[in-house]
Amino acid sequence: MKTECLVVGASVIGGAVATKLSKKGLHTVILSDKPGVGKDGKCTSIISASGLPRTGINYKPAVLHEIFGANIRCGNAHMAVRRKEPVALVLNRFQLDELSVAQAQDAGAELKTSARFEKWEPIENRNAAETGKNANNQNAYNGMAQTAAGPIKTDYLIGADGIASNVARQCAFPALEHFVVAWEGEYESAALKEPDLVEVFLDIPGLFGWAVPAGPTTVRIGLATPNAVLLAHHKARLLQNPAILPMLKGAHKVREFHHTIPLRYRRQTQRGNVCLVGDAAGQVKATTGGGIVFGAVCAQELADAVHHHAEGGPLDYERIWRQKYAGALDGHRHIRKLMDFSPFALSGIGLRLFSALGGKGLLEQNADMDFIIRKEAGNTS
Repeated sequence: MKTECLVVGASVIGGAVATKLSKKGLHTVILSDKPGVGKDGKCTSIISASGLPRTGINYKPAVLHEIFGANIRCGNAHMAVRRKEPVALVLNRFQLDELSVAQAQDAGAELKTSARFEKWEPIENRNAAETGKNANNQNAYNGMAQTAAGPIKTDYLIGADGIASNVARQCAFPALEHFVVAWEGEYESAALKEPDLVEVFLDIPGLFGWAVPAGPTTVRIGLATPNAVLLAHHKARLLQNPAILPMLKGAHKVREFHHTIPLRYRRQTQRGNVCLVGDAAGQVKATTGGGIVFGAVCAQELADAVHHHAEGGPLDYERIWRQKYAGALDGHRHIRKLMDFSPFALSGIGLRLFSALGGKGLLEQNADMDFIIRKEAGNTS
């Protein structure tokens, strides 16, 4: 079988890149190693209201709840941040994955399920008649992907298959170097005092804890830390927190999961005609572990770069996405490093001082969940 673009990973990011590739006229196949699509809902799925429209995904049917701010807590210190308009939306992640992949199929992409990617065998080829590329394009070559559904000959291999990317491993990309382990439980019949606000707990080393309302009586409680050994300890502390206990009185847990989240992008995300995107590339915010917005906008840049290469130009996905978005991701990483290496920053005193120095007003008026400061988001469009 011959195709032009093979996308490994049938979740929201795989669907996003496949949609744009297909709209560009490239024959695109999406591989899922499961009987269906999606990443099993292992995601809190709270996404910035300003960032979601940038993804190009038909996300609105998956919206469950609107969030207007946060109660930020550290020990006994507390700072409430609230806006008049929604700052974030909580989504059904299963449905978001389905919507993204269905959008790609509507654009012409082909979906193959139960088709695990197993091996990549690059084949250098500069024959324009066979590859369909400009004969002057010296970067043109293709390869053979071995999958559970049989071999697929393709010109471009795209890894959108998450932090444990098989594409990255098979193609010898540099390893992801910084990550955290996370736990989350979803509870129904919860008693939520302020169902339009997220609870954020800063006194968990490595990332933070959270309680995200997913509806008037549904809450997603979780935490992430770089130390897997201490995860159970931090979980027990979080569930006994005075801000959490009242929520859970009479509530029942309907699901829980453990997950690993990358906090820094890979040192390399393109090798020849093999590219990584989303969690596979580590395009994730180090402050929150959220990656849908950055993964989706980088997916669009990847599709444009592949199309440009197919038309005879260079394949410069690595340069383009870093030029546009690495600075914003680095901003999140620097904030994360400050919090990790400064005990004062994670203390109740530090939170009170931040609020007293105008931090509360800054967050309410100018902060952006993705690009730190709102005006920066406009400049990166």
